[in-house]
Amino acid sequence: MSNIFEIVSFKVKDVEKAKELRRNAMEHAKKFKGFVNYRALINTEDQSHFTDLVEWESLEDAQAAAQQIMSLPEFQAMMSEIEAVESMKHFSVDKFVE
Repeated sequence: MSNIFEIVSFKVKDVEKAKELRRNAMEHAKKFKGFVNYRALINTEDQSHFTDLVEWESLEDAQAAAQQIMSLPEFQAMMSEIEAVESMKHFSVDKFVE
């Protein structure tokens, strides 16, 4: 089975503050079971539109981490900078080409 990709698209209140807080939260995310990698993306046309691409070993690992993040203080500051979550979905790879 292939890894799972979590894609979260959201708008932030203060871009610079949110960038700093997200970078800090990323370091804590590495500690979760099943974590593979994390790409923090910013929309080139709207800097307040962020997208996180997080790779997990399994859907269960991704879902467990999402539940834990809601209650951990290491993530609360970043969560408070989110104005609106546009989408949060999990994907598996259908085909990969290099």
